Amino acid sequence: MTDGEDGSQPSSDSEGSTRSGPTHAASSATLSGATGKFFAAELAKLLQDRSAGTRHGMSSGSSWNPLEQVELGVAVVYDRPFSAFFNFLYDVLHLSSGRDKFCALIQGYAKFASAALCRPDTERYWMYRAIEDNFSDGRKIFRLFKEFREVYKVRRGLNRLIEGISEGGCVSIPAVCGFLDTCGHTCSFCYYLFDNLLWAASVGLVRSKEVPKWQVKMWQGFRRNGPIISRLGGVAKVKRHKNLASIWRLFFGFIANSLLLIRALENCAARNGGKLQGLDDARLFHTLELIGMAANFRILWSKLGYTRLSHEKLGLLAMLAAAEGIWINWRKVTRKKCGSKDFATDVERRKLLSGGQLRRLKSE
Repeated sequence: MTDGEDGSQPSSDSEGSTRSGPTHAASSATLSGATGKFFAAELAKLLQDRSAGTRHGMSSGSSWNPLEQVELGVAVVYDRPFSAFFNFLYDVLHLSSGRDKFCALIQGYAKFASAALCRPDTERYWMYRAIEDNFSDGRKIFRLFKEFREVYKVRRGLNRLIEGISEGGCVSIPAVCGFLDTCGHTCSFCYYLFDNLLWAASVGLVRSKEVPKWQVKMWQGFRRNGPIISRLGGVAKVKRHKNLASIWRLFFGFIANSLLLIRALENCAARNGGKLQGLDDARLFHTLELIGMAANFRILWSKLGYTRLSHEKLGLLAMLAAAEGIWINWRKVTRKKCGSKDFATDVERRKLLSGGQLRRLKSE
């Protein structure tokens, strides 16, 4: 005989419903089932109501305590309308390379604005030129001592070369990219070394014919290059060597990214039918890399004197290359998950907790 057929059990249910109302009657009827059909749902609801009414010393009549109300206010005022923008800036500026590209974007805009947005030899024109020169000098600190990092990257390129040869042979894409990676970072080592040497000459650490800014009153001419600058052919030759090293590293990087783009096209076509996989798609990444490298190559080609470009075009190319570098750094930070994070309110965490309890009870 079931509980519903027992003579005393229905009378106790009816007495409970008389004392506690229809809600308690439904709960007791549910709990009295032979298998507890709705027991999991009712218990989860009871736990959720109890945690909502008693958490942090709250009274049973209030929904949220003052701290949770403040937290929800912050979520409404800041998280929903502004957090995406400030999280993006945080991720972009998280690494020194990202801050360097952000400064390069401002420097490129100042170069463009001085030629396109104001008349020559005006106050605004000289303001933009001052911004350009100031950011150009300030960005040197981001490249200080970076040649030491390139030594490790050269060793990493050799390891990739050996692994590529062992996996696919000497003419495989991994092997060729490992070789190009080694050559490119060797050129980067030379670039940063020459760049830091020019900085040392500008402050007087290395003797050059050009008088440093803060030593102008000490010299009345007859200043000569020191042994290091003399052996390299002077400051102008050092600048040229630096730009040539930068062009060669762009050349090796361009070929490597072209090969990786070909492999990404083949893999994506075979795996997902060629559909775009969001902002982290490998095809998009390598395409933007190639565009940024082409813009930088055109700027360096003009600096070396092979062709001439106006300030306006140089500024546009610099902004294009900087924007691509900003995106690359943002992608690097988000892939490594070392940047900004979304914050959940206490109410949202409690809902997730109660949802997890409900799923566990249902599974049982």
